[in-house]
Amino acid sequence: MFCYEKKEHKKDGHEYIEITGFDGKIEHLVVPDIIDGIKVEAIGNHAFSGRSDIVSISLPETIKTLYGFAFHDCRNLREISLFDSLDDYYDGVCRQCDNLELVEITVNRSWYEVIRNFLADNDKTLSFLVHTKISEEAGLLENEEKNTVDNEADYLDSFLTFPEYVYDFNENTMARTIQFSIAGAGMFYRECVDRRKIDYRQYDSLFSKAIIDGSKMAENIAVARLLYPVELSDGSRKTYEDFISVNGENLLKRLIEQSANLGQSSWGSCKKLDFLERILSYRKDDGEGMFLSKVMDAAVQYASMKGYTTITAMLMDKTSHQSVVEETGFFF
Repeated sequence: MFCYEKKEHKKDGHEYIEITGFDGKIEHLVVPDIIDGIKVEAIGNHAFSGRSDIVSISLPETIKTLYGFAFHDCRNLREISLFDSLDDYYDGVCRQCDNLELVEITVNRSWYEVIRNFLADNDKTLSFLVHTKISEEAGLLENEEKNTVDNEADYLDSFLTFPEYVYDFNENTMARTIQFSIAGAGMFYRECVDRRKIDYRQYDSLFSKAIIDGSKMAENIAVARLLYPVELSDGSRKTYEDFISVNGENLLKRLIEQSANLGQSSWGSCKKLDFLERILSYRKDDGEGMFLSKVMDAAVQYASMKGYTTITAMLMDKTSHQSVVEETGFFF
């Protein structure tokens, strides 16, 4: 059960709940929005610090404050879902959560500061699934962006991965100075997020730096941007498509493994199997698929050899469908 305190707000005096911990073990921590008829608005200092049992955390939209080191050193924490309702994010909230990979955030008031805070708190690779509410003044969307919108709720979805970075310190004894450099593309990618917006064009322009960090990182970025093409230019689209085509065999093997081991892996809420299905169904402007027939055949053989029957059947269906497209020129 949750441990908590009832408090009065310093500005207007309203009563609210501050969560101070949880009594007992729990893997999937779902914080309620109301306790004893009072709104839950804060997670206290060190409330869940050092816990090894928590794998995922879901915070309600009522949460306005995450106090210092609230989830510090939760070493098995992999996912957090929350809203842009946060007004205050104190130091070290998710520091040393080295297995944290996914933050799912619903943006209802165009406030991206929470993303900046998570990125500032963590120098490891971190992905964000962002559900942005479309305001009336947002204007018309590109056709490809409309495909990512939940029509019932009018949300636009994007998926962005921010690579890690490392500070490298060197002591110059002769000059009696400390010199430092930054290794990795992560710092550059983090500069794409402002309090009020995400600069998707700047994000895409950094892809050459992600490639230097390694093909796995670049593949993750490319796939996500193609499947969630918010403000994706034609030039960047082609860059991502070309990269995936060249690295198709390795990418498919990795996606097959991830899809087959959902229960043992992270960011399950992003439906890795769905990622695999959608990238296999992806079509370029000329109607061609992303992968050559020989790459698809190799993927079928790999999944079959591994004994992944469901995935093998799906790949065979996609391969058969692609053959029809290649022979007839029709995509349906």
